[in-house]
Amino acid sequence: PKVRQAFELALDRDAINQVVFNGVQRTNNQWVSPSNPYYMAKFPTPRRDIARARALMKEAGVATPISLDFMVPNSAESRAVAEVMQSMVAEAGFDLKIRVTEFATSLKEAEKGNFQIYFLAWSGRTDPDGNIFVFASCGSPNNNGNYCDPKVDELLTRARTATTPAARKAVYEEAAAKLLTEGAVVYLYHRTLLFAHTARLDGYRVMPDGLIRVTGLRLK
Repeated sequence: PKVRQAFELALDRDAINQVVFNGVQRTNNQWVSPSNPYYMAKFPTPRRDIARARALMKEAGVATPISLDFMVPNSAESRAVAEVMQSMVAEAGFDLKIRVTEFATSLKEAEKGNFQIYFLAWSGRTDPDGNIFVFASCGSPNNNGNYCDPKVDELLTRARTATTPAARKAVYEEAAAKLLTEGAVVYLYHRTLLFAHTARLDGYRVMPDGLIRVTGLRLK
């Protein structure tokens, strides 16, 4: 966990956003956006702290630099983010070896566990359960990092059965206390969704998951 925390503290999400995206994206450290009702304000996005990152590496007793295979899908966006990350975490003792991989191939490689770090974008779901359960519960299909904690499983399952938003959020906060410090995923940013369409199109709404629904659409 200390090495994982050091890795995150070596990252400057705002700088990544500015350098790669000209500030368009929304930086964050959680599986839901700050605009989502289930966003947990009690867990703010950590600021970059190289001194603390180096101290954590020393406390963990690991020899640096740590050389890591960083599998990155082959797109200009992903490669640019990876290169900025590579430069940042080097200051804390991480030597990222970027392995650019065709996207579909990277998914198969991730399923097999043929990576040490994997850069992956997720379209998101309108309900928070769709963003976390399959990524963090034991043996779930998208849990490529093989993180497994029975207590977290119990909390995520309980969040599924809570009957009010307040009750669900309270359970997610319990889970986040563990997941955001020792979980397999380090969240970087939420993509700003931009869509262009003809002025003749009526009834279009941008949905939080970015998927286009044709229900209710018509051409004037």
